[in-house]
Amino acid sequence: MKKIMKRLYIAIVVIITPAWMQAQVELNLQKCRDLALEYSKTMAIATQQKDKATYDRKAYQANYLPRISATGMYFYKPGALEYGISGGYLPTFSRQTDGKLVPNLALDNGQPIIGPDGNPVFNQYALMPDMNLELGLEGVGMAGLQLEQPIYMGGKIRTANQMAHIGESIANENIRLNKANTITESDEAYWQYVSVKEQLAAAKRYQSLLKGLVKNLTDAYETGMSNRNDLLKAQVKYNEASLMVQKASNGLALSRMNLCRVIGFPLQAEVAVNDSLTLLASPQLMQSAETLTNRPEYQMLEKEMNLKSKEVNLVRADFLPQVGVSASYSYFNGVQLNGVKASDNSFSALASVKIPIFNWGEGRNKVHAARAVQQMSQLKLEQAQEMMELEIAQAHFNLKDALARVEMTRLGLEQADENLKVSKDQYELGMETLTNHLEAQAQWQKAHADLIEAKGDFKISETRYLKSIGVLDRQ
Repeated sequence: MKKIMKRLYIAIVVIITPAWMQAQVELNLQKCRDLALEYSKTMAIATQQKDKATYDRKAYQANYLPRISATGMYFYKPGALEYGISGGYLPTFSRQTDGKLVPNLALDNGQPIIGPDGNPVFNQYALMPDMNLELGLEGVGMAGLQLEQPIYMGGKIRTANQMAHIGESIANENIRLNKANTITESDEAYWQYVSVKEQLAAAKRYQSLLKGLVKNLTDAYETGMSNRNDLLKAQVKYNEASLMVQKASNGLALSRMNLCRVIGFPLQAEVAVNDSLTLLASPQLMQSAETLTNRPEYQMLEKEMNLKSKEVNLVRADFLPQVGVSASYSYFNGVQLNGVKASDNSFSALASVKIPIFNWGEGRNKVHAARAVQQMSQLKLEQAQEMMELEIAQAHFNLKDALARVEMTRLGLEQADENLKVSKDQYELGMETLTNHLEAQAQWQKAHADLIEAKGDFKISETRYLKSIGVLDRQ
């Protein structure tokens, strides 16, 4: 929340403050990185994905614990249900001395008497009258609690938790990847702005140099000591230098706007960067170990391969025995039988076992399919590993080439400085033509521009190399 309020405050100040009152915001490389990371939408998405993975992991952990649920039901049916049971005569039994009951049959010479219907005749019969039943369901309620606990689910719960942990690790690596990408974009915009700023300063020095030459030639022409052709040549070069300054000024404005875009400032915001292209990489950087296992892309692919192996176990778990237990307690009230209300409460427990026996090869084929996906992820990792090794080598070569170019352009600038000094002395002594002197100035300007461009490329190459070996997000 503090970061959001800080950014909102800066945006409001930049927008509502008049242009002539706007204070420049002091920036450096680290501050630009921090602002870019704070503003980046991709970083925000990656953070939300990480939060989701964390919540998923916690949700899967809950599967180890028993589930408790409450149930309730209310039923209303107007009018009672009526049933009738016909009565009749029921046979009787007599109790023996040992307590056993025997049919009270009518005997003739010790044999049961058989009636016309073919059934034995009893000595006595009991009369059961007709019965009318009335079941009332006008407001029946039931409530209960149920507890369910899985005992063994074929390893599905354990595997799902392991997969959730891997998913959270992948989300963390995705944050690292997006952080490195954001820092790279910020560094490129920052060093581009610094480079164009120095290019503008060099162009202005070149313009000032030519302005002094034009003034001297104008004075000489007015006193008759120089011809008009030399003055026109110098004026043409001065005009070219003025155009160079204008282009550099426009480029500086565009690079400033691009930097503001990356760090989340309004495009018209005024920023001040006091950095320069003077720092070079340390020898430790040039000799750093080149390993791709630090890269978040590699870690993500490796964890994804591990995730696919867990999916094989998850598929297999669907076709293994499953054991679970449950217990419930319920209470119901409101049933009426012949106008008398009835209520009851009960407790029950249940243990269930499910053992798959035959599924026409479905389980085996699904496991084979999951293993095929696992093999594909392994091949994908090997393919990406080759590309990442190539990218690291290319970034390292580019860094060394950029450093060599800096040294070459630095030597070229020293030579151009010396050449310009000699040319100026000889021109003032009349020992060199104006054309050659103008060429020496142009070479001096080009040497300055080449050195500035080489330094800027080196800074960007340094950032890209650190990203390629997976350590940029740890800077």
